[in-house]
Amino acid sequence: MKKRCLLFFVFIVVMVISGCAESRIVEKLGFAHSIAFDLNDSRKSEDDDILIQTVEMPQITETAESQREVLTVTANTSKEAMMKIAKKSDRQIVSGQLRTVLIGESLARLGIADTLDTLFRDHEIGLNVIVITVKGSAKQLLDVDYKEHPRTSRYIYEMIKNDKKIQTSVDTTIHHFVRDYYDDGIDPITPLLKKSGNDVEVDGIALFRDDQFVEHISWKESRVFLMLHEDYTGGNLTIDVNLQGETKERYTYMTFNTISSKRKITVDNSKTPRRVRIDLKVSGTIDEYTGGLDLTDDHIQKEIEKKLEEHIKNVAETIVKKLQANKVDSLGIGQYVRNSLSYKEWKKLNWREEFPNVEIEINVKSDIKNFGMVK
Repeated sequence: MKKRCLLFFVFIVVMVISGCAESRIVEKLGFAHSIAFDLNDSRKSEDDDILIQTVEMPQITETAESQREVLTVTANTSKEAMMKIAKKSDRQIVSGQLRTVLIGESLARLGIADTLDTLFRDHEIGLNVIVITVKGSAKQLLDVDYKEHPRTSRYIYEMIKNDKKIQTSVDTTIHHFVRDYYDDGIDPITPLLKKSGNDVEVDGIALFRDDQFVEHISWKESRVFLMLHEDYTGGNLTIDVNLQGETKERYTYMTFNTISSKRKITVDNSKTPRRVRIDLKVSGTIDEYTGGLDLTDDHIQKEIEKKLEEHIKNVAETIVKKLQANKVDSLGIGQYVRNSLSYKEWKKLNWREEFPNVEIEINVKSDIKNFGMVK
């Protein structure tokens, strides 16, 4: 009898709670999959709104003419913008399915900390949402209907994920960006996209000084940048090789596949300026070779390894010079310097100003596992 009463009581409580809960019918919800933020460059007075915000939501009704709905408003904050967008839609806008946040170039150069902080504090938005910098207007990138890709937001999301798998870019999330922004030993990075004709393409990696976009790493430099940034696995690297005894005079290229690398950073505080050494150990296989030499020859193999080391070292040194010239520590060298000092010493150090003067030495050691015979 007591068990029956207890079960009846539980049943009543569940019914009351479910009756009080907000009812959400899927067809009446607008799931924001991508949000684009731009600075309102046409703003003529202080009364004009600062932001241009664009939201893409998938259409799930069978009678919809398009697979997506795109709405744009101007506002002074992202929350105000979402309220204005809600007034334009016949659905309740929710952010739980948000996948990407696109930041237009003009806003990115001004600073995005406030915009991301609002998203970071929104309990409906997951921290795995990818932050993307866009060359030009983020609205124009998201607003376009790409013929082969009915859902632009999904197209962009899958592009970044695929590019990360082949190790040519990054998939910086809100969590990663905010973490690096508040860390005084590293600066944030994001993937960089641009509109290219009737398509969207990855244009490299955007470098931020604090929360401001100041420079970028090109797509061709991005693989070496990732080797400097972290332990690196996967992808390939194509270089122009000029081997001794080569029978072909032109178009001798070599592609190294399944490259992995390990980095080691050593700090020497005993000298002025401070010295930092980055050791890279790179391994991989040759996937393609367009020359005419016999790759089974030991001397040729050693020459190829040397050519690979020289190429990586040269690109790495170019990248480091670019970072120091812009006072951007995207590699997190400051974290290693901080760990080599006491708390008091680090706090006295102005790392932003000292970083450009640090002597950074790069050493590369390659180990090619398989020399293949593909031509």
